[in-house]
Amino acid sequence: MDKYLKTKDQKDFPATFRKQAREQVDFLPDSSFTSIDATKLIFQSKNSQTLCEYHRKGKATSYRADTVLQLHGTGFAGRSVKESENVRPAEAGHLHCGCSIQEVALEFFLWKTTRAQSSNPNLANRTFEMEELQKLKPSTRAFWNKSLRDYTGLQTEDFISSDYGSTTYATRIALIQLHAQIERLRALKAPVVVQVVFPDADNRDIPGDLILYADESGMFVTAKQLEQYWNDLKVNRKVSPLPFSATPSRKEY
Repeated sequence: MDKYLKTKDQKDFPATFRKQAREQVDFLPDSSFTSIDATKLIFQSKNSQTLCEYHRKGKATSYRADTVLQLHGTGFAGRSVKESENVRPAEAGHLHCGCSIQEVALEFFLWKTTRAQSSNPNLANRTFEMEELQKLKPSTRAFWNKSLRDYTGLQTEDFISSDYGSTTYATRIALIQLHAQIERLRALKAPVVVQVVFPDADNRDIPGDLILYADESGMFVTAKQLEQYWNDLKVNRKVSPLPFSATPSRKEY
């Protein structure tokens, strides 16, 4: 994986390893949060065809494009071929199966990184991984991903980052969600006043080499850097109120 990231040569990330990463949840978790381009490569077969696992394991009849009446979870009618010379370029932003790269990448990230616990008190200290990915329908994926984005304000690109697992990553995720909720309150005209202030840091207490490292790596170790990131969020983020479903009145029944 490290070699591929340096060379960007697909030969350094063999199809055998890509297949194992797709099918084994605990194998090469880095493949799910390095970059969206790396995730796209994970779903590329030996014949240079990109398919999500549902369509790779499914039937040809499942390659249905979205319509005005039904959301299948695939923007375009997908196709699968056996020979490399018959593979045509996929639609922009999509895999050859018609699924959105953004949707597949977020699903893959959640599958690789999410752990759950049982409500059984005898298993209180045990965490579980999701074993199967192949059976998640694209339409289900679309609704789940949309719900996650709506409630958190996070986008696929926010989750997938090479600094995953670091304090920097956790801080950035928390700031994005805080910004989303504040902007949502303002959009709802809620009677609250929220002001986010980052007190000036006393740089005299921070070693010079650490400040230099922070500037080079983007580590949020000073209030100034936090404030700069917050200001960037205010410029680039558009947050809307939650899309509540309309509840019909009794007269409408």
